[in-house]
Amino acid sequence: MAKSKPVSQSPSYPEIDDIRGDIESLKSNVVELTKHIKQDGKTHGAELKGAMAEQLVNAKAYSHKKYDELEGKVKKHPAQSIAAAFAAGCLINMLLKRR
Repeated sequence: MAKSKPVSQSPSYPEIDDIRGDIESLKSNVVELTKHIKQDGKTHGAELKGAMAEQLVNAKAYSHKKYDELEGKVKKHPAQSIAAAFAAGCLINMLLKRR
């Protein structure tokens, strides 16, 4: 009987081992990058939330100021205010009827 060759595992290529190491390194880098992106998103989200809250406060203050100014003008000139409101109502009525 002929002697059978011992079954050897596939030969090891250093290039393939290098590629496997690079892939593992890439996987860990992607995980780290994802963590950093998540943290940056939270940080920027908090900053944006604070800026929006500040803008909301400013808009409320501005609208109250303008409302108070308008109220003062109406109290000074009530007849003129009623005439302007009537004219605006007529104009809106005409525009809506055209539809």
